[in-house]
Amino acid sequence: MIQAHRSFSRLAQAAGLLIAALAMLVSCGSSGSDAAQDMAASVSQHGITWYFDQEYRVGRYANGDWWVLGPVTITRISPESVDFNGRIINGTQVNPLADGGGRNQIGYDSDGQMGYVEELNRAPSRTGESLRLDTGSVVSTRSRITPTPSGNEPRLEDTAILTVVSEVPPDGAFRPHPYGTDKTSHWVESQLDYSILRSLPPVDSTPDIASRSTQMLRFWNEQAAGTWTQRMIQARNNQPAYGSRIAERIGTNALLLHLDYPNKKKRDLLVGLVQYGLDNYGRTQAGGRWWADGGHNHGRKLPIVLAGLALNDSDILNAADGTEHNNRFQEDCTTWYVSEADIGREHRGDPYTSDMVGWPEWGIRHCSSPERDNASWDNAVYRYVGAQYVPNALAMMFIPDGSGVEAWNWQAFFDYADRFRAKGNPGSGAWGMSTFTINMWDAYREIANSAGQSEPQPRAPAVFVD
Repeated sequence: MIQAHRSFSRLAQAAGLLIAALAMLVSCGSSGSDAAQDMAASVSQHGITWYFDQEYRVGRYANGDWWVLGPVTITRISPESVDFNGRIINGTQVNPLADGGGRNQIGYDSDGQMGYVEELNRAPSRTGESLRLDTGSVVSTRSRITPTPSGNEPRLEDTAILTVVSEVPPDGAFRPHPYGTDKTSHWVESQLDYSILRSLPPVDSTPDIASRSTQMLRFWNEQAAGTWTQRMIQARNNQPAYGSRIAERIGTNALLLHLDYPNKKKRDLLVGLVQYGLDNYGRTQAGGRWWADGGHNHGRKLPIVLAGLALNDSDILNAADGTEHNNRFQEDCTTWYVSEADIGREHRGDPYTSDMVGWPEWGIRHCSSPERDNASWDNAVYRYVGAQYVPNALAMMFIPDGSGVEAWNWQAFFDYADRFRAKGNPGSGAWGMSTFTINMWDAYREIANSAGQSEPQPRAPAVFVD
C-alpha cells in the first residue's frame, strides 16, 4: 500500500505540474482581469493541484498565487491527505483561524506537537466528499515523508493557497490574507511606491536577488503566530522555520531592495515582501502577535511597515506602531532605554548601574517579564538575536525622510541596533551578523537618513499583562 501511494503521488504531482505549465502558457503569467479570461478544470502550484468538478474562471494574484471564481466544487487535492503509517499527511484547511484552527490546532499533519484536529482537515480524501465553497482561502500542504523530521523542525515540505472569490479581482491584485473570511482584494500592485527604496551600489557578499525573490513570492504561514510550535507548520520550501532566521532573511531581502537594481528586477522581491506584510497585517487583525520569546518571533514587523509605506496605507502602519502596540512584536518588546528605575530592581544576572542610564538595551522578555533582564553583554540569554535586528533596522533607516523609522515608532530598537553593531555579536558563529549585513552597515550607515530619530532618552520599564 505504501509503495502504491508513493507511485500515485508521483504521478499526481507530475500531472499537476503539467497542468500548471499549460495554464501558465495560456495566461502568460498575467494576473487580475487578463488572467480572469482563463477557464480551467484544475490549477497547480508548488507540487499541489486542486481539481474541480468542471471548468471555472481562474487567474493569478500579483505574487502568482491562484484564485478561482466561486461558487466552486473541489473534487480532489493532490497529493491526497492520507493515513501514512499512522500519520495523517498532506492536509488542507480553509480560512485558518476563522475555522477554529489557530494556536496549536491545525489540520495539515498529525506528526509532532502541533495539535492536529481531524475536523479541520478539509481535504476531500479525508472527509469523503467534495469541498464546496462560495468563497475562502484553501490552504493545502505537502508533508515531509522521509526522513521524518525530529524536534521542532518543519513537518511540511510545501504550502500553497487557492483563494475562492465571489468576484474577479482587479488586475495586479494582492492576495487576500487567509486568516479571515473576507476575500476582497483591497490593494493592487500599481499602488506600490518604489520611491521609498534607495539605489545603492552593491557591496561584497551581496546575495542573489533572483533566488531570494523566488522564495519570497511563496506563502509564509503565520497561522500559529507567537507559539514555538509555529515552526512545525512553516513549510521547508516556503520559509525559514526559526524566528531568528526569518528576521535574517527579511532584513537581508529588505536591504537588497535598496541596491541599484532596476525596479523590474526588484519587483518580485518587493511584491513578495509586501504580500507577507499584508498577510501579517491580517494576522494582527485576527488577534495575532509575536511576543518576546527567545529567538522564535523576530522578523514579522518589517514586512508590515514596508507594506504600509509602499501602499501608503495608514491602517496597516497603525497596526505596526511600536508605541501603540509595543507587546505585539518581539523586536519592540525586547528593547528599551535603561533608566533610574532599572538600578537596583529585581533582575537576573548583572545589575544596571547609574552610568548605564540612557543606554539602549535588550531583555529577553522585557515588556512582560523585566525581572529577566540582564545587563551582561556576553551572558544575557539570547542576546545574540540582536544580530538580526541590525539588517532590519538599517533597511528601515534607508527609507527616505526618516519615514521608515517614524512608522516603526520604537526608537530604542534602532539605537540598540547601533549599539549591537558597535559592540559586536556576543555569540558569533552561525548566529552572528552576516558578511553582507556588516558590509552594508559599514558602507552606508552614515548616509542612512536619520531624520526623525531622537537622542536616546531614559524610559522606565513598561510591563504589559496579557
